[in-house]
Amino acid sequence: MTDAAPVAGSPFGGFLLRRTPLGRLVTQVARLRASVHQKLLAAFLLITLLFIVMGTLSLQSLAQISRQNVLMHEAHERVDWSLQAEKTFALQMNFTAMALLRRDEASIEHILRENNRFSETLSQIEQAAPPEERGIIQRIRAAQDRAVDTVADIANLVRDDRIDAARVLQLQTQYPLYQEIQGLIDQVVAAERARMDALRLAMESENRHAARSLALRGFGAVLLAVLLGFVISWSFILPVRQAHDFLGQVAKGDFSGRMTVPNRDEFGELAARMNQMSAELARLYEHQRQSAAELQALNHKLEAASRAKSEFLANMSHELRTPMNAILGFLEMMLDEIYGDVPEHFKEPLRDVQTNGKHLLRLINDVLDLSKIEAGRMELSLAEYSPRDVVDTVRASLQSLAAEKGLEFATSVAADVPAALGDGKRITQCVMNLAGNALKFTKDGRVDILVERDGESLIYRVRDTGLGIPQAQLGHIFEEFRQVDATITREYGGTGLGLTITKTFVEMHGGRIWVESEPGRGSTFSFSVPLRVREGQP
Repeated sequence: MTDAAPVAGSPFGGFLLRRTPLGRLVTQVARLRASVHQKLLAAFLLITLLFIVMGTLSLQSLAQISRQNVLMHEAHERVDWSLQAEKTFALQMNFTAMALLRRDEASIEHILRENNRFSETLSQIEQAAPPEERGIIQRIRAAQDRAVDTVADIANLVRDDRIDAARVLQLQTQYPLYQEIQGLIDQVVAAERARMDALRLAMESENRHAARSLALRGFGAVLLAVLLGFVISWSFILPVRQAHDFLGQVAKGDFSGRMTVPNRDEFGELAARMNQMSAELARLYEHQRQSAAELQALNHKLEAASRAKSEFLANMSHELRTPMNAILGFLEMMLDEIYGDVPEHFKEPLRDVQTNGKHLLRLINDVLDLSKIEAGRMELSLAEYSPRDVVDTVRASLQSLAAEKGLEFATSVAADVPAALGDGKRITQCVMNLAGNALKFTKDGRVDILVERDGESLIYRVRDTGLGIPQAQLGHIFEEFRQVDATITREYGGTGLGLTITKTFVEMHGGRIWVESEPGRGSTFSFSVPLRVREGQP
């Protein structure tokens, strides 16, 4: 399945299948014993699972970022508390100095209130502080307690109006304690800032790592989905393309090919069925070829037999016509009483013999003419002839038949019809055949023969009011030995060769023949021939 032919329409896909392990992977997937539906469903579920995993990992990353934001917020709070404690302690020192200057209880109360606020802030910091910071906070508390005792002593001295002693106590005891506490608070503030900065750097690093990880996982998921789609699709595309090429060979008549696919799904079954079809077509083709050869050999034999028959009949033309003409000549002389008087009761049988003899001669002439045509020995004798003479000859020959049936028989030749060049005898025979058929199949009414000029052509028409011809039969009436139905043959007689011979003679003149007819409304047979037929014109 990984050869060049099936993937010729996809150069990149063909390169991957031939030059990478993907070709083997596609083959392995194709060999899985599962239906196409199951394979597609499995691929869909795998891709769905892949996206679920990607969604879960993304949610985990978002949760981690949220936790880091909470930690950063807590770090900000601790820094704020540290700065607030630093501010509160500074206010406490300021209120102590003011108490010495103002010497009132209000300043002392401010000192105590700021001390309480400092203690609360210090407690908040201590709750969230790591163990190493808690030691510093304990030291701050101890120094603060001593500072509070000193403040109380200073307050008592202020109340006793011993300001100098209070100032000495402040300078010698409280101020060093405040410096110690300020240094410890600065350590706490620095530690919290360091923790916040470290946390910020860790967050930035983790965020970059999470972004890279998510991008790599997304790229991997997309790559895996594309790979899965590529493998699944090509496991279906390759047998389809191979089937396309296989059917192309079959369409060209080459049944030697076979589909070979590793698929164990519907495509594998299809390949097996197509191989069976190809084998069956090959068998049928071979049988048909043998039958065609046998039929061709039989056709050659039939053609040879037909040619032999036509040659025989054409050669027998003189031998068949001469005795028949002699018989008819003797009958004519007997009826003309050249050999003496003929009794009246003999004349009627002799006339019947004469009529049937003429009919038999016409049949012989038709068969012999057709044989000459089939043998390729029929040729036209081109000469000047008069269309009016052709029509008059036909009218004179058939007038008695029309009168016998009580039919009107009229002819008409247009004034602009000149003398023509062609085989006048064959044209006369064509008109005679058409008019004879018209008189034969018309029980009452009339038969007309018309000739007119159409440019450089002559059009002969024979119109009757006879039986008419069904539309379905119009395409067959010019075939050999063909009549509309068998009852016509029994009732009116005839061989069915007249129209065939007429059509052949018309086409030998380079013309054409056609018919217009409706059952019960008569028929009009027409043929057109060139006014002047050229030598060698078919």
